Amino acid sequence: MPIARLPVASIIIPAHDAADFLGEALNSCLAQTLSDIEVIVVDDGSRDGTWDILTEAATSDRRIHPLRRPVAGGPGAARNAGLDLATGRWIAPLDADDLFLPDRLERLVAQSEALQADLVADNPERRAYASGRRLGSLLPPGGSPTTGGVPLSLLQLVQGDMPDQSAETKLGYLKPVFRRNFLVDLGLRYAEDIRVGEDFLFLFECLARGGRCHLLPDLGYVYRVRDGSLSNSEAGALPLSLANRRLFGLVPPGADPALSALLRRRQRLIDFDCFAFEIARRRPGAALRHVHWGGPGHALRQLRLVVGAARRRLGGQPRWDSDLRQS
Repeated sequence: MPIARLPVASIIIPAHDAADFLGEALNSCLAQTLSDIEVIVVDDGSRDGTWDILTEAATSDRRIHPLRRPVAGGPGAARNAGLDLATGRWIAPLDADDLFLPDRLERLVAQSEALQADLVADNPERRAYASGRRLGSLLPPGGSPTTGGVPLSLLQLVQGDMPDQSAETKLGYLKPVFRRNFLVDLGLRYAEDIRVGEDFLFLFECLARGGRCHLLPDLGYVYRVRDGSLSNSEAGALPLSLANRRLFGLVPPGADPALSALLRRRQRLIDFDCFAFEIARRRPGAALRHVHWGGPGHALRQLRLVVGAARRRLGGQPRWDSDLRQS
């Protein structure tokens, strides 16, 4: 009996109420110039027509493998379920509302193996979901100091994903492909109790556990910006705070002290956003859980925020000034 050949790459798509855009994501997978793939789509407790679209697509292309979770467990749980089924040498995560450019996997697999990397990320292109208008790329033209033959360090990763930098340039939006054996050998999994920032936490742990990650300047992943997504909302700061706290426990022994200092600053900035969000919701007790008593100046900024939020609520004005979050 012939031995079944394993695919080169496993694409994993978590899908929750994704009927409006899942078909486009699937088409971008099936159009890959690397055809030796499997597409594992995890319907994470959808209440719309996601499952119907998925099962119909699977009947027309045997590379699509549907999995249904009756209760939504979040993106981390859905990705882990996909990892359990994946058989490809490389794991390629794709969000259900995003796209792959046609030659993405062929390029990344070839470059990953040439570099002997454990994970490789290309340059995401941002597009408006509704209009398709191009909004620019994450990395600057020609790449960045972290692209090329030198692996990305933990310090560079955190430097590139600080809350006070432009969202358009944050490395947290990278979507690497991962060597499956690397993930399996180390037992790496996504956090299932965090709904925003779980992919950055996963990437940080990969590097902290010795993973060699390379950034490439080529465009390949299309990140579509949708209004109303949790990652683009003010409420997203709350799970980000929890995710960042877990990073401290992953810092390897002997790491550059600058890394821990930067993580502390990142925590203060995220928690200031959490504080502002809870004040706007009129939840002062919850807001106090995010206070960092870092001296008179920091306390004064938070007091100004409370007063300003109260005035704006009475006057129907915006809830807070963005410059108050600077440290």
